[in-house]
Amino acid sequence: MKTDRIDGVSPSPRPPARALVRWYRRHRRDLPWRRTRDPYAIWVSEIMLQQTTVAAVIPYWQRFMARFPDVASLAAAPLDEVLAAWSGLGYYRRARHLHAAARALVAGGSPGVPRTLEGLRALPGIGEYTAAAIASIAFGIAEPVLDGNVVRVLARLTGDEGDPSRAATRGRLRATARALLDEAREPGELNQALMELGATVCLPRTPDCPRCPWKASCRAHRTGRTDVLPRTPARRPAVAVLRAAARIRRDDGALLLARVPEDRPNAGLWELPTATIHHAGRDRGRAPVRYGTIARRAAGAFARELGLEIELRGDPIASLRHAITHHRITVHLFEGRLPGRAPRRRTLRWWRPDGEPPALTGATRRLLSRTRDTRPGSGGLRGGTREPARP
Repeated sequence: MKTDRIDGVSPSPRPPARALVRWYRRHRRDLPWRRTRDPYAIWVSEIMLQQTTVAAVIPYWQRFMARFPDVASLAAAPLDEVLAAWSGLGYYRRARHLHAAARALVAGGSPGVPRTLEGLRALPGIGEYTAAAIASIAFGIAEPVLDGNVVRVLARLTGDEGDPSRAATRGRLRATARALLDEAREPGELNQALMELGATVCLPRTPDCPRCPWKASCRAHRTGRTDVLPRTPARRPAVAVLRAAARIRRDDGALLLARVPEDRPNAGLWELPTATIHHAGRDRGRAPVRYGTIARRAAGAFARELGLEIELRGDPIASLRHAITHHRITVHLFEGRLPGRAPRRRTLRWWRPDGEPPALTGATRRLLSRTRDTRPGSGGLRGGTREPARP
């Protein structure tokens, strides 16, 4: 690590990896997956932690591990059962990939987690970061991790002005991380220390520099640039999407659900019949809503997307706004009816809200929670919906 004079400031001393590890041992959070070296348990935690907060993951990880304690049990489970266990955690493609990877391992005759970077990278849903995290934490392989927290720590530490989304910048930060690993006795512990520092001290907007074990070595701190580093590219403009959903009841109180198609986010999950009414080029904020117009346009949308003839009645009984990637989605839930009987398809099912919930989308869970379809003490809709970024 270079220590050239920058901006008239004297060179920063090279930060010792051992100091960070000592800090980590004293201040780390007591997380359940840190109490084990089981590669499978670590793998599940790393997949769940992608784009999700630690607080949201803990109860899901504990329930998931109790239900699917190893690769073989996960591979043997039907996908619908895995998705139901994941329901409410969000970003369901992660669960599908985890399940597919477990089945690939069992089919290949190795019902255990690969012990090499190459073997890990060959599995669905495991990229460069996740492979490095599992390999270093579970197997002690000296491979640097570069998640958002580590990138922020290293960019501030070195004063790197580059865009972290560019290969050249990431290459420099990776070289810094590798130099630190060369000094560490336990690569997995150092990688976790870097992630912990970014998650709890070197925060995006309000870093707690006095608590940082590297403050004397940090160029951003010494030059007053913690508020501008790392340099982040401009965000893509948000796209506004307007959707309509139908609550269709059977005489016994069961609700009609539709399986999300493969070409949409949350593919394979179940939702109230939902169709897109409007897809704008840019989200310009809230606009006046004419519910009658939405209901009329929804008829054609339901026919195109679901092949169903659905009639919507009255004003919405619930509404919500949520986001998936850069899409800002508004959903209005109406009472609906089918002029005839629901067609018999694998993509449709009836579900009683007092029964065991299937793998529902977060939007459907939230819409139902705002109606009388989720009564306290009923068997339906356990758990919550949370899809924030990992801290």
